Amino acid sequence: MKLLFLTQVLDADDAVLGFVVRWIQGLARHFEEVRVIALEVGETRGLPDNASWREVGRRGVVGRYLRYRRHLSEALGREGFGAVLAHMVPRYALIAARPARRSGAGLYLWYTHKGVDDRLRRAVAAVDRAFTASAESLRVEAPSKLVTGHGIDLAHFESTREPTYPPSLLTVGRLTPAKDPLTVLAAVSILVSRGHDVRLAIAGDALARGDDATVRSVREQIEVGGLAGRVELLGEVPYPEIPRAFERSSVLLSASRTGSVDKVVLEAMACRRPVVTCNESFPPIFAELGERADDLVFPHGDAGALADRVETLLALDARQRADLGARLRGIVERDHEVDRLMACLAREMGAV
Repeated sequence: MKLLFLTQVLDADDAVLGFVVRWIQGLARHFEEVRVIALEVGETRGLPDNASWREVGRRGVVGRYLRYRRHLSEALGREGFGAVLAHMVPRYALIAARPARRSGAGLYLWYTHKGVDDRLRRAVAAVDRAFTASAESLRVEAPSKLVTGHGIDLAHFESTREPTYPPSLLTVGRLTPAKDPLTVLAAVSILVSRGHDVRLAIAGDALARGDDATVRSVREQIEVGGLAGRVELLGEVPYPEIPRAFERSSVLLSASRTGSVDKVVLEAMACRRPVVTCNESFPPIFAELGERADDLVFPHGDAGALADRVETLLALDARQRADLGARLRGIVERDHEVDRLMACLAREMGAV
């Protein structure tokens, strides 16, 4: 069977979607061929021999749609692709629905976000399976929904090094209100006021025009909060380099309000780094840690509580840190490893 993979960006260096190349590697082990149709194609190193790609481009709304349909018809028509997996964008599944049904190909969606709209509902109803990382990551109930866990590359996100000193905190993600970087900065100000010599690295930048106001607010809060010299704005960090950022950090801070299982938090866990998150998807994941689980979560927008949790984690001795790190990586290895996920997706899509 041959698989058609629909995504926004195919680029091993992309800060957000760089992992897609690793997914294609994993899927290609189960399919005769994998073809990626993407709006943008950048660095494609690492793609296996049985993987190919088509770039749609972003110019012209009508032209983009026609190019997309042409690439779909090419693959689903004379080339005989038997399955279509739309990655994160319900519209891709809807565009592919008619040609997929006409050719007899299976149609599938991967989606992880708490946002729900009519387009998502229609896509979930149209596909044979809607895959998601957790129950909270796809908030539409339908017979097609299947919770699979995430797909984290444990070889890529591996660290046995001790973090740098003085303690360096890290937050990763687009600078947008949904990621709430201002609560993270407020927590760092509180920690400094309590006498902690801490630093903060922010990996991420504005991606949409509306994010510029958040960037300005971040810069203003750094000045007003007396954090100049303590906060480093890294901008977008390419996917190959992000493990080094985790390696230098003592704790990952995630104030994201997106609600789905945040891949960044799992990546930090894979690197054996403590995390503190307000994401409602994580308390069930942390439950097996017992009392320690309470140290890893805080209420949305509560900078004081976030500072308290970080203070507790920074106080751990080397043995306690190593034990917590090993248990966090173990959770990822058991439930969210990339090749386990790719095998699950391939099996559900009917690959031999």
